[in-house]
Amino acid sequence: MRFSLLLILVFVVAGCGSAAPPVPTRSAVELRQTQVALQGLPTVPPAPTELSRPTPTPAPPVDLVELLNLTDDDPRAMGDPNAPVLMIEFTDYECPFCARFVSESRSRIVREFVETGVVRLVVRDFPLTSIHPSAVLAAGLAHCAAAQGQFWPVYEMLFQTHSVEWGGVPRRDRDVLIELAGELGVDTAQLRACLDDPATEATIIAEVETATRLGINSTPNFIINGQIVRGALPFESFASLIRRLAELP
Repeated sequence: MRFSLLLILVFVVAGCGSAAPPVPTRSAVELRQTQVALQGLPTVPPAPTELSRPTPTPAPPVDLVELLNLTDDDPRAMGDPNAPVLMIEFTDYECPFCARFVSESRSRIVREFVETGVVRLVVRDFPLTSIHPSAVLAAGLAHCAAAQGQFWPVYEMLFQTHSVEWGGVPRRDRDVLIELAGELGVDTAQLRACLDDPATEATIIAEVETATRLGINSTPNFIINGQIVRGALPFESFASLIRRLAELP
């Protein structure tokens, strides 16, 4: 019954809920951990090949700027702070559908709307700790990289290397991720100190709690000018909503 209701609610939405294909370099123990973790998770079907129309729902009437600590110089944001469309992405670096959004839609959104001054794109964390054991660690790495002005390179790296270099084993993943961040020019001594600071994880947990209050319940989710959009929809679905909100032809 629960599964049927979920399918009705999100028929055209692609959200995090299915495992990425196994990668040969991962051990049998890791694969078993992932399989066990995912057994209780409802799956959400991918968006159909034809263009899907987003069905936004209003977010609670709150001050997003204050709740999400949005600032003009936010290191996890790109685009004009005065852009007519504010797009907030809630992500989990172990979520395959978040990776799909990054690989299939995000680059065009950046190129066609962020770089042209139409969209301000902001990233906030929503690690699904019940199914993604290293999600909080990855979010912490991104937070700590942001403190060094290196958020976006690390953001890209986390999605590109998940299930290949790291994924699902936090103790091992920590050293791997620090090494990968170091290759991007991140100061690894500062990075380790930041990851060791309890305030880093506390900040991520607080971000999840805030997102939940706003109605975020899976990944990827977005708040676009106060409207919640769920799933890794095709680029044109995001584009049509952005054009309408920005009153573009």
